[in-house]
Amino acid sequence: MAPTNTPVLGSAQPKSNIFTMPLKAKVEAGEALRKRNSRNAFIQLGVALVVVATYSYAFFYPQMVQYLDFGNTLKTKQEELIQLQANVADLEKNRDLRKAAYDSQYKEQQAILDMVFPATSDKLGVIRLMENFATNLNASYPPFEFNNITFRPETKGNGFTVLPFTTSINTSRANFDRFLELVKMSGNTDPKSTDHIRLMEISNINLQYLGVDATGKDLGVQFNVQMNAYSRPAA
Repeated sequence: MAPTNTPVLGSAQPKSNIFTMPLKAKVEAGEALRKRNSRNAFIQLGVALVVVATYSYAFFYPQMVQYLDFGNTLKTKQEELIQLQANVADLEKNRDLRKAAYDSQYKEQQAILDMVFPATSDKLGVIRLMENFATNLNASYPPFEFNNITFRPETKGNGFTVLPFTTSINTSRANFDRFLELVKMSGNTDPKSTDHIRLMEISNINLQYLGVDATGKDLGVQFNVQMNAYSRPAA
């Protein structure tokens, strides 16, 4: 009796693969594999394109926007630069105006300082001051007469020089008060004032009232005065 091909129960079944398949089955299996590989390739390509597009958007888009807006940015910067240059010009103008005002005020104050606190003892200036005062006062309210001025040696102080001098004056009682007012006003540095007089002080005074004459006229006073005129120390 011939053997049969009936499989024995419990025996191992042979595994099918592409090599054991019939030709048609092999072709169909190969086509399925090709389609599956193509599909996977398209998926991978799509993922890659999405990644590249996302990266490109994240990296290039801000730069592109900035590049496209560069014209407006440049215009804004140019306007800011023009405004900055205008501000600098205004600041320089204000600086020059302030400097000019400062220089003018400085020269004015320096001139006043040279009058009230000169850089030298200036004996001639003291004589001229007393002569001018006597001449003007005697012309308006006579009499006011002084004989001579005697200078004594200079002395040095802390930041100043003292020039002592003495003089004798004959005048009315009212003019004596005016003379005291002259000494009081000396040293005034106020630029609004028109009286800038050499800084002086009275160190000693001997006053004699002359009384009245037979007609009752007031004869005024005669006084000897010792004074100090101040100046800056020699450099």
